Amino acid sequence: MKLSAVCKTCKIYGNIENILNFLNQEVLMFKRKFYICALLALYLFSTGCVPLIVGAAAGGTGYAWYKGELEETLPVSVSRMHQAAKAGLKDLEITVLQDHSDKLRSEIKAVMADGTKVSVEGESMGNSTTKLSIRVGYIGDKNLSLRIRDAIKKHL
Repeated sequence: MKLSAVCKTCKIYGNIENILNFLNQEVLMFKRKFYICALLALYLFSTGCVPLIVGAAAGGTGYAWYKGELEETLPVSVSRMHQAAKAGLKDLEITVLQDHSDKLRSEIKAVMADGTKVSVEGESMGNSTTKLSIRVGYIGDKNLSLRIRDAIKKHL
């Protein structure tokens, strides 16, 4: 003997087994939609501009590429980094337009032969440590920034 019932909220008519199967499928469909929406939301909120850290081993030096700018912490004073930056730019035949430096900050504005602007900045992080920042062009050029960084590090 089959029992029959009516689900008033879903307006389903039939035996209890069919109603339970239908409700079970609805719950599974809701769970799938919920998980898809949750994963989509997680993906959308986690895809920001995150710095790409390369070679950041404990105690080692590495660089960060963030929003078109190369940054690296160097174990030297601002004045020493500034002199090395001027020498490195000269080696690469990049023309220095502006040159400002004190014990806490250093700023060099330069231009390449093709008119591309170059900015090299240093900021004291305390106790003979300087954060070097290099930007080539408006949106940044990672390969040229790395070449400039290497030229600067030759003079340290």
